[in-house]
Amino acid sequence: MSKVKIGVDAYGGDNAPKAVVEGALSALKNNYLSRDELALVGNELPNDLLKSLEGVEIIPAKKLVTNETKPTEVLKLEDSSMYIGCKYLKEKKLDAFVSAGNTGALLASGTFVAGRLEGIKRPALVLALPSKSDKPKILVDAGANAEVKAEHFYDFAREGIAYAKFLNIENPRVAILNIGSEEEKGNTLIKDAYSLLKSHTNLNFVGFVEAREIFDDTCDVVVTDGFTGNNVLKTIEGTAYFILHELKAIIKKGGLFTKLGALFLKSPLKTLMEKIDYRSYGGTFFLGINGILVKAHGSSDAEAISNAIYVATKAARFDLLSNIEL
Repeated sequence: MSKVKIGVDAYGGDNAPKAVVEGALSALKNNYLSRDELALVGNELPNDLLKSLEGVEIIPAKKLVTNETKPTEVLKLEDSSMYIGCKYLKEKKLDAFVSAGNTGALLASGTFVAGRLEGIKRPALVLALPSKSDKPKILVDAGANAEVKAEHFYDFAREGIAYAKFLNIENPRVAILNIGSEEEKGNTLIKDAYSLLKSHTNLNFVGFVEAREIFDDTCDVVVTDGFTGNNVLKTIEGTAYFILHELKAIIKKGGLFTKLGALFLKSPLKTLMEKIDYRSYGGTFFLGINGILVKAHGSSDAEAISNAIYVATKAARFDLLSNIEL
């Protein structure tokens, strides 16, 4: 198995640096990668954390990117962990870079510091959603591009297909998110995107899909603009946690038989919660740039960081970028 080098933003995320270091140590303990394959990018770490990182490369970075940092400002912070991580991606000193930091700033760094892949006009956030089948559903774009043109849907489709193949989905079916499945439905942008994708015979394009069908086995990759995709993602997340919250409240207020029923359902409910838990998916891939960039959730704990390192390492070994057909 070929060696890789995975960089992790030591000061990215709400719980950094402690959760990042603990997540990195967990990844090492689980043998996701070796110590010489891991690099932490960030300010000087506390001595108690450094002791546990013997054998791990520490790439110095003097400045921090905060949640208040504007996307355009990060391009001026050349000494920040986020900028340096993306610079190392461009220079091939890193095979992948993981950060739980400011999403907008990370997208700007990825696009303008690491740079775009040749032949890709719009990189996008690509993520896996649970589905009714044993295969995940791929959503593109999950929030990188609020305004797009029809031609960008072709980029999104290729990026989604590459990620689907990475997740062992053969000949992925691509669909455009729309308000109806009929060809005449949708606005001008969606109709133009439909015609464009239909004209590309290298795509397994199956037409439109409605939001209520996202979890059905009608397609493998759902493409949309980033504004819509991000709202879909947050609606799904909010609805899932609302249902779980209400279920817990009903059980708490219920009588003996309700509580007994809940006891029998404890294991299935735990499985369901794990399926919709963002931590289990590790992170969101920002595909279309010149390097593997993984965006972990801002509130990531050690488990989420460890999983993000795992998927980044797996993607680097898989050579994910070579699967984006140009």
